[in-house]
Amino acid sequence: MVVTKRISALRGMRAVLGAEYAQCRQLQETLEQHLRLHAYAPIDPPMLENTELYLRKSGEGIAARLYEFDFKSRRVALRPELTASVLRACVEQLSGEALPLRLRYSGPVFRYEKPQLHRYRQFTLAGAELLGAPADYADAELLQVACGGLECVGIRDYRLVIGTSALLEGFLSALGLRKQLHNVLLRNMENLRKHGTDFVADSLRAIFPDFQLASPDRARADTPENQPLIHALREMTDEEAHSAISQFLRSLNIRIDANRAESQVIDRLLHKIREDQQAPKLRVALDFMARLSEIVGEPEPALAAAAQLCQAYAVDDSALKQLQLTLRRLADCGEPTGEIQLDFGLSRGLHYYTGMIFEIHGKTRAGEAIQLCGGGRYDKLVSILGGDSMPAAGFAWGIERIASALPAPPDSLRERTVCVIPVADEDVAACQAIAADLRARHIIAEVSADDRGLRRSLKQADRRGASLVIIIGETERATNSAVLRDMRRGAEQPVALTALPAAAADMLRQQEADHAD
Repeated sequence: MVVTKRISALRGMRAVLGAEYAQCRQLQETLEQHLRLHAYAPIDPPMLENTELYLRKSGEGIAARLYEFDFKSRRVALRPELTASVLRACVEQLSGEALPLRLRYSGPVFRYEKPQLHRYRQFTLAGAELLGAPADYADAELLQVACGGLECVGIRDYRLVIGTSALLEGFLSALGLRKQLHNVLLRNMENLRKHGTDFVADSLRAIFPDFQLASPDRARADTPENQPLIHALREMTDEEAHSAISQFLRSLNIRIDANRAESQVIDRLLHKIREDQQAPKLRVALDFMARLSEIVGEPEPALAAAAQLCQAYAVDDSALKQLQLTLRRLADCGEPTGEIQLDFGLSRGLHYYTGMIFEIHGKTRAGEAIQLCGGGRYDKLVSILGGDSMPAAGFAWGIERIASALPAPPDSLRERTVCVIPVADEDVAACQAIAADLRARHIIAEVSADDRGLRRSLKQADRRGASLVIIIGETERATNSAVLRDMRRGAEQPVALTALPAAAADMLRQQEADHAD
């Protein structure tokens, strides 16, 4: 049973081989070079971190997806993303550096979640963080760099989806909801769009059992004649409310049942009064969220619709003005080739984003919709991790996802190799010397270790995808020559040993030219 559980935990961690590996490595290198040209300096965060780092960044919601374990009484985890590690390094090692800081990274990350199409438990991210720059300039730069990276690798037909977390966050904060309810709503923005308000109401009932979407028909405690008293109790601190209710009960000569402590009864009464106040606010919040999530489309009409909604709910529209400014800055950087869309229902884990958020979507080579990139602004995160408060934003590309949106890797990405075959033991030393000479010319070479005959060795070289084969036997040994075979064309020729490395290099170049044609 233990072995079965261990194997199950590793499902979704697949090996990447051959041409696909070469394609993914080439993508990483191209994207890193793209970031380097935009002045992003490299940083290589550790693979293992204290679990607390990720809980402080993303909250308990990420705990179920962490590969974590105890080591010498400390909880450690494989990184589920790289932003937290980058920011921790900034706080601990780069606090004296001049701002803004531009940092780039790439590497594997690990998340324990259900494997799906193009979603694995180990995958590769490449991305950037921009710290200490004004929001409008930084947000526009990151959008331009993220889109430009996709264009560099050949993806030009994509959809850039931009939203903002500040609008909903500001509305919920002004509404005066209890923090726990506030956080539940933030986490459920995406669920509201996918499953409706009833689904979110069920989530709220886990911490607010009496909540109903519609106002109940039963008589309420806060009738007009009771409203001043209830309002006063709601405005008091817990200690003040306890004292006032206790004095009120004594003035009426009302005694609490001896089986229940007076403080418990008062706690329950206060809880009921204050929850009754929260219920109508929750209904307003859900209505606002539902209407907000419906605003999706081209920037100009979407901004106009969001402005109307803000006016209807008396919501501060500074987040919209910030988004408009970012879009103008983006235009200054040069319009992306892909479509731009605003989506005010976009969430991306709103509990730590503080402003502009975005995703870039494309299609796989099979035509399926897929997210290729995502990121946003998180101005509070540096201070949460122990540093000075500063503006911060970033994004990451998914390497395997980008690879799935490109044509299947061609044979030209398969590394061209030369297999050197000794026919007899007496030929091994000469074959090793030939292989060493080829490697000195940066040509991949191996010496056949199969001692079951020439035919078998040729068959194995072909199965392994060798581009060329060099054979030395009795005749070649006597004439200081070798047989050079083109495995692509099936043609071969004798070549003097002194001319062999150059002849092999010429044949490999010809194979590449033939493939290009």
